Amino acid sequence: MKRKITFISLIVICIIMFLITTFCPFYTVEGSSMSPTLSYNDLVCIKKTKSFKQGDLVAINYNNKLLIRRVIALSGDKVNIDADGYVFVNDKKLEENYLTSRKDNPLRDEVFPCIVPSEKVFVLGDNRAQAIDSRMRDLGCIDQDKIIGKVVMKVYPITRFTIY
Repeated sequence: MKRKITFISLIVICIIMFLITTFCPFYTVEGSSMSPTLSYNDLVCIKKTKSFKQGDLVAINYNNKLLIRRVIALSGDKVNIDADGYVFVNDKKLEENYLTSRKDNPLRDEVFPCIVPSEKVFVLGDNRAQAIDSRMRDLGCIDQDKIIGKVVMKVYPITRFTIY
């Protein structure tokens, strides 16, 4: 009887692990472009989905790397960033209480205001001074096909566990 319970428990654990790794894989954050929201070596769980909204953290495939950025605007939205670093979407100022600094990245070469093209999203890193994001023409607005999914939780370090 004890052997049967152990076997069934092992099967259940294997099924759960398969489901988690297939539909909600875990990734380790590299770099500081999402600081202070996410830090280097944080472990996050990503839900594979193509459904997201403004403010969601999304994982993106870019040059064989995984980038995590915040969705600021969706297809058809007008984005403007003023000289003080404040972001406006459709002429409405975003409340960005997750930022510690609005300092701009010196590599920014995109001209504002801009309209987000169809089937694309505009993303920014929370660490605006260092993040490579939609402000740079090299990355630009992101094709929705390149988005793996959205970050649903930060699981490590456990003291900073967060559900998004």
